[in-house]
Amino acid sequence: MSKIPIYSTLPVNQLGRVSTVEFYRSKGVLGPLKDALMEVDEVDDWFDKAVPLKYSQTLSLFENKMIITPYNAGHTLGGTFWCITKRLEKVIYAPSWNHSKDSFLSSSSFLSASTGNPLSQLMRPTVLITNTDLGSNLPHKKRAEKFLQLMDATLANGGAVVLPTSLSGRFLELLHLVDHHLQSQPIPVYFLSYSGTKVLNYASSLLEWMSTLLVKEWEAASSASMNSTNKNNFPFDPSKVDLLLDPKELIQLSGPKIVLCAGIDMNSGDVSFEVLKYLCLDQKNTVLLTEKTHFGADFSINAQLFTDWVRLSREKYGNAEDGLAIGYEGTISLRGLSREDPLSGSELTSFQERINHQRKKKLFEQVRDRKNQNLLNADNLEEEDSSSDDGEDAESSDEEMPTTTETEAGAMPGAIDTNVNAIVTQDAFVADQVKQTLDDELPLDVKITHKLKPRQAMFPYIPPHKRKFDDYGEVIDIKDYQRAEDLTNAKLILDSKRKFEQEDKLKWGNDDDRRSGRGGGIQTNRLTPQETLNNQILQKNLHTLFQPRKRVIVTKTQDLKFRCSLSFVDLAGLVDLRSLSLIVSSLKPYNLVLLPDPSKTADLDEEYDGLPAVKKMFEQLQAMQEKEQNKLSLLHSSRALSLVSIRGGLSGHSSGKYSGPSRMAIHAADYETSLKIGVDEQEDSLALTNFEVVLEDEIVDTLKWQKVDGNYRVAPAYGELELHNPHMPRKKAKTVPDYINPSTQFSLKYISKEEFMKRQTEAGQAIVQQEGSSGPKFAIGNIRLPELKRKLIAKEMNAEFKGEGTLVVNGKIAIRKVTYGSIDGDDTGDIEIDGTVGPLYYKVKACIKEMLAYI
Repeated sequence: MSKIPIYSTLPVNQLGRVSTVEFYRSKGVLGPLKDALMEVDEVDDWFDKAVPLKYSQTLSLFENKMIITPYNAGHTLGGTFWCITKRLEKVIYAPSWNHSKDSFLSSSSFLSASTGNPLSQLMRPTVLITNTDLGSNLPHKKRAEKFLQLMDATLANGGAVVLPTSLSGRFLELLHLVDHHLQSQPIPVYFLSYSGTKVLNYASSLLEWMSTLLVKEWEAASSASMNSTNKNNFPFDPSKVDLLLDPKELIQLSGPKIVLCAGIDMNSGDVSFEVLKYLCLDQKNTVLLTEKTHFGADFSINAQLFTDWVRLSREKYGNAEDGLAIGYEGTISLRGLSREDPLSGSELTSFQERINHQRKKKLFEQVRDRKNQNLLNADNLEEEDSSSDDGEDAESSDEEMPTTTETEAGAMPGAIDTNVNAIVTQDAFVADQVKQTLDDELPLDVKITHKLKPRQAMFPYIPPHKRKFDDYGEVIDIKDYQRAEDLTNAKLILDSKRKFEQEDKLKWGNDDDRRSGRGGGIQTNRLTPQETLNNQILQKNLHTLFQPRKRVIVTKTQDLKFRCSLSFVDLAGLVDLRSLSLIVSSLKPYNLVLLPDPSKTADLDEEYDGLPAVKKMFEQLQAMQEKEQNKLSLLHSSRALSLVSIRGGLSGHSSGKYSGPSRMAIHAADYETSLKIGVDEQEDSLALTNFEVVLEDEIVDTLKWQKVDGNYRVAPAYGELELHNPHMPRKKAKTVPDYINPSTQFSLKYISKEEFMKRQTEAGQAIVQQEGSSGPKFAIGNIRLPELKRKLIAKEMNAEFKGEGTLVVNGKIAIRKVTYGSIDGDDTGDIEIDGTVGPLYYKVKACIKEMLAYI
């Protein structure tokens, strides 16, 4: 696994590690728990291996055989959908995305922000894979208003608003809405999580990944804070929320309040579950759901509450519209609950010994791997040395002194502690001395051993920095003459922060070290009470050896009683049905794969199961397109001349089976079931619709290129197609799929045009004669009316636009762009010519022909 490359955007990398730590801690996999399997630094190590990518940054993989590109999904901060291109196949994987803007995120990047048209690199994909967990049809502004109205009503009644949320998902959206609405009102906003305010620390440095409106808001807050004493104006500032060391403290805090808690499922172990236990029995409080869980009602309290809200809303109001509040009084039976008891006695001693041994073993492995790498590099230098005497010296030295790797690998577990401590102490001392020597620009002594021997052993000399000269002499560096007190505080703080980041491996709970300017002797401001409390929360929940505990499973079933208000407002940031159909119709994929709805609840009807609704909608859309295609065929058979008929006449054949737009295949995926996309390989059928052909050099030299739309070039080619299949079966009877399948390689062998025409004639095929030239022709290109107008004027014809984009030529011929459905646009629409047949008619027709390329 460590050798598999990982790619993600920077926000996903940073917020993902917080979300992972939070989830693992809630499940008992991480933290000061007896059965914990890992520590926080191990999660950081894995996320540090990820390669950061930016939006629209292309990355070539497998020797340029595959290209992946991330695009903004608009669902979460840094969230992406991916375009995967392999040869002629293009796959768009978009499981979760949002087409509308949130309060701090931009919409997805399927459409261009300037023109509103779909991106050309995303058009006509082989397959589009998307989820059917759809969002609300209400506009985001209206849903946000209902959310804030519910919050105000609860606060006015003196109650608490409980908002369970996901840290790396929609937490930032909720916090921004709450903060922007409250302004300076004295309403406390409590935030409870295992990871403290770490998610806010990361989010405050990711402005460039948010919407431009939020950036302007941040800049305005920054300029305002320069002239005022209020420093709490920045979005996602950690000081905007209040922390609690234990959820039990909520009982003692009376009055109106807002409680944001981590854990959207609200299961046992989540912080949200602990909050729910203390606040769900007060009828003044409101549990406000903003997302649906991905687990069923049997595995999630969130799913049970949502199901009850839908049922009770229908009974009371007749429907279940977002923002409806109901008085909820009921009981939810819970199983598998656990509590955390402190370790003591032999259990505590055994746990501490196990953790210390694991830490030292891991450190030993890291040192050993580094030493092995150094030995490998030294061996490569040795191989370049052709001296036989050096080889003999190396052999004798190896016999006298065994390698460090062999000694350490054969050491007993009890001896690991001594070896590791000695190695780490020595390596740390050497590393510090070398770094300090290089920083001070002093000569560095290098010990030449048998494992690191240059061709000619000599005392190494590191030359000083090369002096720079200009027309006036040597360039003076002002830093050499600058006093220490002249340095600005900002630079000192920055240097201290850099040194801290390099030296300190542990990334969680070091605010006190960072503030004290560790190692630099620089004293900055002391920790605020919130920062001190945040460090205590991190230490209590994440530091493995701090007050170790164990989880004890409660065997009997417990009932969680509710007597509060319950409501739901969809702020999950997911695409709605209308926007989904718009994007799919614009991209025009050949295949559409609909993933099952993970938030479906068995107790609800199909209205809340997105897969059947989405599939039905696209099937109806396909039927409507077929009707439009029939209408298009009837129009082509009328008196009016259109671009399609021009192309058909040039190619010598009428519209056939594949002349119109291909029908999109809709696939409904299911869990643990493979899905095959494409044509079935049956007898006497071809399983390929497009393929690559390698042209011989002779053909390439004879190609005559024509420009199409200024961006593309096409050329006719004559040749003989040759097939080569490396996986041809050896059986006697061979079928067509044996010769032509996805592994078949195609090459075009050169033959002259005369030879081609001769073979066509011998085969009995008709040759269409066009304007003195022979051979099949096909016209391609797009006619744009402004360009056509300029071309007609250049030919001394009077052309002008009149009424709804109709181009009138000499007052006799009318040319207009027509579309036959909502999916057609300026680049896909057809044109038609109306007017009396005569000399002018044929001049216009000839002008249109000149704007097309023929192959």
